[in-house]
Amino acid sequence: MASAREPTPGYPEAVIQWGVQAGETCDDIAAVLYGSSKHAALIQRYNRVACGPGTTLAEGLTLVLPAEVTSIPDAKLRSMHPDVRARPAGGAWSPAAQGMPLLTNSSVNTLDEGRADIEFVDRTRVLLAPNTLVVIYGTASRARVSKTPPAAVELADGEVKAALAALRGQSVEVAASGGGRVSASSRDTVVQRRGERTTVAVFDGKAGVTSGGLSVVVPKDHGTRFVGKAPPARPRPLPAPVEWTTADAAQIALAPEGLGVLSASWKPAPAAAGYRVEIARDAEFNDLIAREEVKPDVLSFRAEKMPAGAYFLRVRVVDREEYLGVGAVRRFHLVAARAAGGVVPAAQEITANPYGIIELTPSPALELSLDDGPFGPVPERIDLLQRAPRALRLRERGSAAAERGSDAATSLPVRYTKVGAVVSASRAGSTSTTSTTTQGGPALEARVELEGLAGVDVGRRVAPRLVAHLPGGVRSVALAGGDRGGALTARIPLPREALRPGEPLRVRLDVADGRGGVIATSDAELPAAPEAPRAAPPPAPPAAPVLGAYLPLLPMSGVADGLWLAPTPPSVAAVGAAAARSGGGWVAAGQVRASGAIGPLGLDVALRSNPAGEGDGAGVGSTGWFGARLRVLRLGRSELELGPTLRLGVPMADGSPPVRIEPGIALGGAAGRFTWVADAGARIRASGDGAAVEAGDGAAAGDGAAGGEPATPDVQGFLLAGATADPAPWLRLHGALDLHLVHREVRADDVLGGLSAGVEAGGALFGALSVRVSPWRDEGEGLVTGQIAVGFREASP
Repeated sequence: MASAREPTPGYPEAVIQWGVQAGETCDDIAAVLYGSSKHAALIQRYNRVACGPGTTLAEGLTLVLPAEVTSIPDAKLRSMHPDVRARPAGGAWSPAAQGMPLLTNSSVNTLDEGRADIEFVDRTRVLLAPNTLVVIYGTASRARVSKTPPAAVELADGEVKAALAALRGQSVEVAASGGGRVSASSRDTVVQRRGERTTVAVFDGKAGVTSGGLSVVVPKDHGTRFVGKAPPARPRPLPAPVEWTTADAAQIALAPEGLGVLSASWKPAPAAAGYRVEIARDAEFNDLIAREEVKPDVLSFRAEKMPAGAYFLRVRVVDREEYLGVGAVRRFHLVAARAAGGVVPAAQEITANPYGIIELTPSPALELSLDDGPFGPVPERIDLLQRAPRALRLRERGSAAAERGSDAATSLPVRYTKVGAVVSASRAGSTSTTSTTTQGGPALEARVELEGLAGVDVGRRVAPRLVAHLPGGVRSVALAGGDRGGALTARIPLPREALRPGEPLRVRLDVADGRGGVIATSDAELPAAPEAPRAAPPPAPPAAPVLGAYLPLLPMSGVADGLWLAPTPPSVAAVGAAAARSGGGWVAAGQVRASGAIGPLGLDVALRSNPAGEGDGAGVGSTGWFGARLRVLRLGRSELELGPTLRLGVPMADGSPPVRIEPGIALGGAAGRFTWVADAGARIRASGDGAAVEAGDGAAAGDGAAGGEPATPDVQGFLLAGATADPAPWLRLHGALDLHLVHREVRADDVLGGLSAGVEAGGALFGALSVRVSPWRDEGEGLVTGQIAVGFREASP
């Protein structure tokens, strides 16, 4: 009958507690609690006690009893691995199922790959190894009450592990088929039956072994055996635990994509016939994942494709007598870590994208530290944009791990993948230096291909920008595009400083993230922008015409040797000679002439040698004339020019006229092929008396010589005027009138003058010929003067 009451937590039904009084028996308790002594067997459902007729129970013992009369299975198949079968009493074998109820006389058989965990109603457990056959013996359904507590199972063949949930003075009873019994007050006692031989190994608590009418007590880490119904052997120590070749510390590793690796190695044990290797999810090794026995030359173990979680690895020696040794246990933690933006974890390190996220499966048994920071609970996410740790340190939680400090922690280095970019740039838009930097103006267009960011949300996580170092400063703009992994683009208006047509633009381009970190740097050289079409320059204005003669005649006279000058001197250099009839014979003198202009300022020089010949020279001596003139007015193409002049005459040999100063003004103009020039000014003797002419023989003498007078007047005025005509581009004709008003102290003032005419022909190299007739001349001066010269000029007329 099923109970109507709610089950007590931890039990399949409602239970109560009963304190045993002095002299009470199972029959007494059943009569009081259930109304009849025939229900005395219920006393043994959750309690390992003897309930024989008249057998009293220990005073003060606390019993756990069903609250009412019920009928429930004696045990259930708590967990199992494939390859397990079950058989009810009197029935046939069939595949077992997890949670299957097991009644009295039911059988459970694990085959080659099978394992099973049987839990009884009193919460004792029996674990079956592969190839094990057991028969379930219950307690509540037994027809008779015996003085000996019934066995939980009968082991026909194979291996079972007896485990009590709590000792509390209780035991697990295992009967060996054909004889012998094991009563284990233990959480870990292994009973093996192979053929007629039964071996018992106790790893916790103690166990009583009875066979052949004799009993022995087997303490912890000892074992015994018996064959058939023979008495058990004296207990002997079990083989010692193996020694690990690595430090005996908690192993913490990553489980890439949830599939981790467990590995360990140990040193060879003396007299080992083999080793048993077991992996379980719990420290009691009740929840076994794998069990394997290996040969003695196998000294390492490796399990792959293991899900994340805590694992326990145990290695036991199997000696030559097939005794199972004390286990050496190592604990492992596999932490699940997945890629969120390019994280590729390995077992002992993490390769991560610097813009990604490390996602971990928190484990209450572990705590984590970033680099050298404090330890805390394992987080679900580590954002590498906010924290960029060099290593993750994991350790088990608890005071023992904290006391060991860094020695108890497993360090997992974090390696960051390389992120880069390929940048190409071009010039776009108008090339005019006057364009405005608008959307349609001149700009730098860039194309960026990011590398190493597969699986990363580039827009949100990276937020890339293009930073251009331009001549006018640094410009930054967000990169756009990149849909489905395509290239990103950016357009940066070019400042005026970068707009230099004909010159290539060199610029450094940085690809940066939203935090300002530089992903890649590239130096780009943009091709020179084509120069804007230039308007044809206006034709140069024609050169201003040369006014007057290039080489006007320099008279062979000490008084009337004024020079016909234009306001702007021509650029010319020449040599020549002049000859005149003087004093009854011909005299001649050489000359060097040069003139030119620097803007409105004109300079000229005329050097004349001493005369040579049969005449007396009429007061002519070697003189150097140095002049300057400044054009202060020019209308049009020299339609009118005006400028002051100043010349200085310097004697260059004995007997030459003294120093003279000649201020004046020049006026001139041009009209088509004709030019005209007029000069007016004065000549002032600056020092000495100069040469004198002695009456009678024409010999030169000093200023006080008998019968002579000064040849160089103190002061004189002059006026020169003339014009030119150009019959051809290479030919210029000129004529001029010169008048001189001479003042001398020894006689009345004189008026001197003459007419000159000449021709100049050629190009840059030209020649000049001119003649002067002096109707009004000084005494001793010839009537006619001729001049010939050759020189270079800047251009033809």
